Amino acid sequence: MENIKNNNVKIARTALIALVFLALAAVFLPPITPSAIIRGPAATIRTRSIAHRDTLYVPLAAVVKAYGLHEFRQEGSYFIFSSPDCRLEIQPGSRQALINGQTVTLSAPAEWIEGRLAVPIYLAIQKLSARFPVPEEPVLPDRLRSARIVLDPGHGGKDPGASGEGGIREKDVVLEISRLVKGLLEVKGYRVVLTREGDAFIPLRRRTGIANRSGADIFVSIHANAALNDLARGTETFYYARATDSLARRLARLENAVFQKGRGDGGIGNGAGEGSDDKQSRLVKSVRLAGKIQKSLAAVSPGPDRGVKAAEFYVLKYTRMPSVLVETGFISNHHEGNLLNDLEYRRKLAGAIARGIDDYLNENFFSRKE
Repeated sequence: MENIKNNNVKIARTALIALVFLALAAVFLPPITPSAIIRGPAATIRTRSIAHRDTLYVPLAAVVKAYGLHEFRQEGSYFIFSSPDCRLEIQPGSRQALINGQTVTLSAPAEWIEGRLAVPIYLAIQKLSARFPVPEEPVLPDRLRSARIVLDPGHGGKDPGASGEGGIREKDVVLEISRLVKGLLEVKGYRVVLTREGDAFIPLRRRTGIANRSGADIFVSIHANAALNDLARGTETFYYARATDSLARRLARLENAVFQKGRGDGGIGNGAGEGSDDKQSRLVKSVRLAGKIQKSLAAVSPGPDRGVKAAEFYVLKYTRMPSVLVETGFISNHHEGNLLNDLEYRRKLAGAIARGIDDYLNENFFSRKE
């Protein structure tokens, strides 16, 4: 009898522990969300679903790919995607969408989630599918976006980068901008890799290794600037060559100093970018890429256009593809630091960088394939 009582006590204790664990897991662990399958006239796409504010979302990039909406432009706050048969207009923060000019109401507003533009899943599996049923033979787009892009959010982890008023840190600013750029490029159909997804220290050698081993077509390192002169402001974009002014040399020395922190880290080999491809061709392409991004950045930044410059950055030297380093503004400047701390301004910068990359690839990558 005593044994039965002891067993019952053990069972009750085990059940109580299990209930406590489940309660804690519900509070502290992220929700497990299943993958979603979106079947459209262009492709069947398996993607991650995202539980957000009691609504199930999917990345808009997956919807665009499934429905073959490979033409993209932005008009004001609207994102417009189109194919010969379909035109979809989405406004982040709004429950109203336009499909071929007709207004439809979504179950929840389109939202930026984890740096990606996402929409309620029923837009894809109900609203669009009712108007554009999946054909028996999937229609492939005329041109597939095959370019691979590596984005490199500078600094991270034990290396905060530059800092400004109110505790704003470069590593946080550039990670958010890089995530937004990734989301915008994925919406356009590009394959995008980040060298770091969170607040982690990634040595410079490993960053170049990620780019080289991924077979990237371009590499874009994203930073925020700082100067002893707190009046300095503006955007600038660098390619790899001998620096032409003392400020560029100083900035490269500061960024390259991080390499010492990563020595002996066992990271991926750097691949010696200088000797792995035609050096002159890579230089010309890098200058073109820098020019496209800088032109686009200057159009949205209230600060001066500091132009395209040369500097001997480690991450540009040892990558094998056209590579640039973008300085999105001076975190040390009172006005520009406040702007960089503003999410809406970060989205403007991200949109500008994404447009510059897209412009470059359309002129220098896809044109030679068609």
